[in-house]
Amino acid sequence: MKKRYVQTLITVLVMSSLVVMPVMAEPNDEVQALEIQKSELEDQAGDIQSQLVSLLVNFNALQQDIENQSQRIVQAETDLQEAEEKEKAQYEDMKLRIQYIYEESDDSLLEALITSRSFSELVNKAEYIQNVHSYDRKKLQEYIDTKQEVENLKVELEAGQADMEAMAADLSTQQAGLETTLADMRSQIADFDSQLESAKAQAAAEVQQLTQATENVVAAAEQGGGNASVSKPASQPSNPTGGTSTSTGNSNSSVSSSNNTNTSKPSGGTSGSTGSGSTTTSKPSNAALGQQIANKACQYIGNKYVYGGNSLTNGIDCSGFVKEIHALFGISTPRTTDSIQVAGKAVSYSEMLPGDVICYSQHVAIYIGNNTVVHASNSNPYPVGGIKTTSPANYRTVLAVRRFW
Repeated sequence: MKKRYVQTLITVLVMSSLVVMPVMAEPNDEVQALEIQKSELEDQAGDIQSQLVSLLVNFNALQQDIENQSQRIVQAETDLQEAEEKEKAQYEDMKLRIQYIYEESDDSLLEALITSRSFSELVNKAEYIQNVHSYDRKKLQEYIDTKQEVENLKVELEAGQADMEAMAADLSTQQAGLETTLADMRSQIADFDSQLESAKAQAAAEVQQLTQATENVVAAAEQGGGNASVSKPASQPSNPTGGTSTSTGNSNSSVSSSNNTNTSKPSGGTSGSTGSGSTTTSKPSNAALGQQIANKACQYIGNKYVYGGNSLTNGIDCSGFVKEIHALFGISTPRTTDSIQVAGKAVSYSEMLPGDVICYSQHVAIYIGNNTVVHASNSNPYPVGGIKTTSPANYRTVLAVRRFW
């Protein structure tokens, strides 16, 4: 009887332990699950914050470019007006000179030479006549130069306005995409407003840092630093159709072809360009390949820009231009501006070489040396748009420099 009682007691204890153990284990499983969920949410929040900052950097840079381009257009209009007034005044002066020469005719000049009473008087009169003709030739050349200046200013003004229109369209598209993204994020995150303000502050600081770093490098080089980003390459490609420099500002504004919203933060970018402008790092052993890429890109100057196009001769956009030029050398690059901005090797602006790709907000261009880029700019006819050259290279906010060769 006693033995049976002991066996019953043991059975009860075992059964009790089987019932209690799951009850004890359940809270531990829940805690572990919550910790995993918390970690995943924190990672997700970090990714969203990074995406948000990157979106705002591109958005802010484009806004800054548009503001700077507006100022350049105002200045270009003023310069054009002054040049046209100068041209008009020189034209009136030339008409008076021609009228005087016609009325006096060469007979009076010949008579002055014949009636000279001595050799020295003849020499003096001949020298005087020569000086008059030299003066007329000089004034004529000044008028020709002024007229050419007016034409160049008109091209620059038209190009600037075309770039402004393209950037405005890009900004509108990017703004719509940003608003959609913000709405999606807002529905996922409880404290989104505070996170958004933090991201805005971080993005503004990054854009300012990028702009300042690039301007410091250029300024140092212009003062004699010999920076690679503004130096003339060994074999600077000539522009077969005259080329254009569509911007004279020191930083920020052009076109775009890809309206995709950048959702990944570029690594490297122009970081490291602290403005010293005296980087002495040696050129890579294959720098000649970069120069060949730059030279090849310049061979297509004057051809059409076509959004989404992939033909170097019949029409192409900015990212397509980068891709197709590199493809000629067996180098593969992404097809969109966003992907190009984070692909390849990051290069600081101070170490940029011909053949490198400069990334702006929703736009990319190939650096060719001499502080100049070549790019598929906008849909206007060349030289206002199409594949053309633009200087300075930091005519827009430089977000990154990437190397694929």
